[in-house]
Amino acid sequence: MPRMVVERGNEKGVSLNFTEEDRAYVIGRSAQCDLILTDFLVSRTHFKIEKRKELFSISDLESHNGTLVNGMKIEKETMLCVGDTVRLGETLLSFLSDTDKSEGALAGQKIGGYHLQTRIGVGGMGEVYKATQISLGRTVALKILAPELVRDRTFVERFLSEARAAGRLNHPNVIGVHEVGEEGGVYFLSMEFVGGGSVQDLISRGRKLEPQRATEIVLQSARALEYAEKCKIIHCDIKPDNLMLTESGEVRLADLGIAKTLNDKGKADQSEGVFGSPHYMAPEQARGLPLDHRADIYSLGVTYYRMLAGKVPFTGKDAKEIMEKQVFDDPDPLERILPGQAPMIYFAVDRMMRKKPGERYQTSSTLIRDLERGIEQIRTGVTDGDTTSYRSPSGAISAIHRASSRRRNRKSRFFGLFGDSK
Repeated sequence: MPRMVVERGNEKGVSLNFTEEDRAYVIGRSAQCDLILTDFLVSRTHFKIEKRKELFSISDLESHNGTLVNGMKIEKETMLCVGDTVRLGETLLSFLSDTDKSEGALAGQKIGGYHLQTRIGVGGMGEVYKATQISLGRTVALKILAPELVRDRTFVERFLSEARAAGRLNHPNVIGVHEVGEEGGVYFLSMEFVGGGSVQDLISRGRKLEPQRATEIVLQSARALEYAEKCKIIHCDIKPDNLMLTESGEVRLADLGIAKTLNDKGKADQSEGVFGSPHYMAPEQARGLPLDHRADIYSLGVTYYRMLAGKVPFTGKDAKEIMEKQVFDDPDPLERILPGQAPMIYFAVDRMMRKKPGERYQTSSTLIRDLERGIEQIRTGVTDGDTTSYRSPSGAISAIHRASSRRRNRKSRFFGLFGDSK
């Protein structure tokens, strides 16, 4: 009997079995749903799956953010087949048969000189398998572009663009890329295999990290961004899901599927649309403005906040509301949520998450310096004192303590608040 399995999200690993005939199963945030998801981008009753004998169909229930099947938004009742993926908010589910133990449909096959062993992840553009590179006997992670996306040249180009961007980043804190190829219409990307899961796995279901561990993760991530900055690449989707961990706990920045290259003016436009994760998106990214490396610093700041606070700074009923809050609202002060910590932690989080790019850290190198100071404060037990000597000339340590006029007339000013992103 087919079942629905959460592949990515707060409920990763949870499954819904369809044991009853001729009934509808509802998925959403409501406690009355058959599968309850705690993703804030998921509606209370988001979609339903109807079982009629051996046939299954899926319908969106007028959700705020829509339901995507195999990457395509559904507008009407759609047949559901084994192997299909369903995305809602930041949660991804797979529709699997009862004999599929989640090894994946391609497990055991050989593609482009690789022997696929077991599926280790599912994303918006396809699946990732643990595989062996036959010629070298090397264990790798092999990303396979979803078959239904191969027909769309846009997705193929985005897949190849990810490979090119990742291939330019040769750094200890960035996932290493071995090769990209195609065989028999199957596009694949061979990457370094890391076996420690993701940062999201560590903090799912509202869990927090100890300040020292969180700061060490952010420090290693900042070193990856420092290198990307030198290579004129913006990741554009920094979040816990994309910070992978080796078995020894080292950080590897992954998934450059929407990365951008800076132009001669040091910017990257968003002419193709706004992509990214609303919970971690920089204000200028949410507004569709040109971006630079400071957008990644903001997203890393939100990631830092999430690891320490046990929650993202902004939630809402849909992506638009969350993005609006990224632009206009101040988060709950970290000092209030997590008191008694090293002062540099509060300063670094605040400065990383400034609304205006010009008030953030201007380089990852400067951020790295402060994170190293923060770790030293943690190790030596410093929990009081000010950070005056670290303040930027532009002003005070915490914008979150100032009264915010940004909330006024937010909808009419959503696309014109900051002018240029300086």
